[in-house]
Amino acid sequence: MVRLIIIALGIIFLDTITPWGLKRTFPHFSARHMRRIRIIFTVHAIISVTTILFGFIIQRHITDYRYLPWLYYFWGLIGAMYIPKSFYASLLIVDWCLSRISKMYRRQFDRFPRGSRCILAKYGFFTSAALIILIAWSIFWGRDNIKVDQVEIYVDHLPRAFNGYKIALISDVHAGSFLNAAERFQKAVDMINEQEPNLIVCTGDIVNNFAGELVSLIPVFSQLKAPNGKYAVLGNHDYGGYSDWDNPTDSIINHQLIKDGIEQMGFTLLNNQSTIISRYNSDHIALIGIENWGVKKRHPKRGNIELAMKQVQNIPFKILLLHDPSYWRMEVKDKIDVTLSLSGHTHGTQVGMKIGQKYVTLAPFFGLPYGTGLYQTDKQYLYVNRGLGVIGFPGRFGMPPEITVITLWKEKAPEQL
Repeated sequence: MVRLIIIALGIIFLDTITPWGLKRTFPHFSARHMRRIRIIFTVHAIISVTTILFGFIIQRHITDYRYLPWLYYFWGLIGAMYIPKSFYASLLIVDWCLSRISKMYRRQFDRFPRGSRCILAKYGFFTSAALIILIAWSIFWGRDNIKVDQVEIYVDHLPRAFNGYKIALISDVHAGSFLNAAERFQKAVDMINEQEPNLIVCTGDIVNNFAGELVSLIPVFSQLKAPNGKYAVLGNHDYGGYSDWDNPTDSIINHQLIKDGIEQMGFTLLNNQSTIISRYNSDHIALIGIENWGVKKRHPKRGNIELAMKQVQNIPFKILLLHDPSYWRMEVKDKIDVTLSLSGHTHGTQVGMKIGQKYVTLAPFFGLPYGTGLYQTDKQYLYVNRGLGVIGFPGRFGMPPEITVITLWKEKAPEQL
């Protein structure tokens, strides 16, 4: 509730300061239309505050997943307006402070042309307008710009039969975030099959909350093909905990139906379990999966690595599927004999930028040490997938949805050197 009050007060503040800023930035235009401008911003503030308060109140009581995409669209459009306003307001305040300073030291500041005043405010206005366009692009196009990222990992103790072994990794589908889920994910399935992976894995959050989200996707994800099968683990959203159920039994049934739907897609769920994958009837690797384990109180903590590894302790090369990469930092790194861990959960924060070969995310601001990409500590690797879907904010900017194709190498073939 405190968070909602802060958001509401922020909206009111921004819709108060913005008309004042327009009057300051464009005095001639604003003088003729100020009354109309104030009415527009007042109505906008009322609608935005009402929508956000109503959305937060009802989101845990929504029983039909088809309403969620509309709720996310509303939030996204509000964000498309208020994020640029925040930027504009910050420059307005700086501009006003500089103006006060110029009056205090007029003799020094009068050396500059008077037309240069309010330059920050004008810059903020036009930059904010550009931000609105970019955010709108992220909602209507950026989130569908699926990328295939090729990752190569070299491991000395990889069994020789697995040299060149390809693993397709997907995560965070969040099926209920899309009105056209089947059409959208058909594109992803086709892209995965084109890679001809040996193994396909999914690291959780296939749904937002409800088993019904999977109905249209079962025939789509059933088309995924890999010689060594398809495996999945559960994410925090796959337990149906983002709804206030009238009856605890309904929650249990919903969770079971989610697991059934994932298996109907052809995935084998590894809930604190492991399996052995053989190649050419000679070498073996272990594939381990744990249930969700999250650092937040509301995230289920069901992961049990000791139980999951019980049957594969003697296999040197192990791959671990987990949802939240925080588990790798707290329970795996430098503690457990696992070479490669695969996860998702962060979405790369859905906003960021690519510098060189690395994506820079907002993850550190949210207390997430691993945002996206490949991380290494000695001979242990963690890969964090950006996810295929969205949650909350319905867009992606600079952080496209991802299909990861990981190729394992002990050594490359001569023609590939």
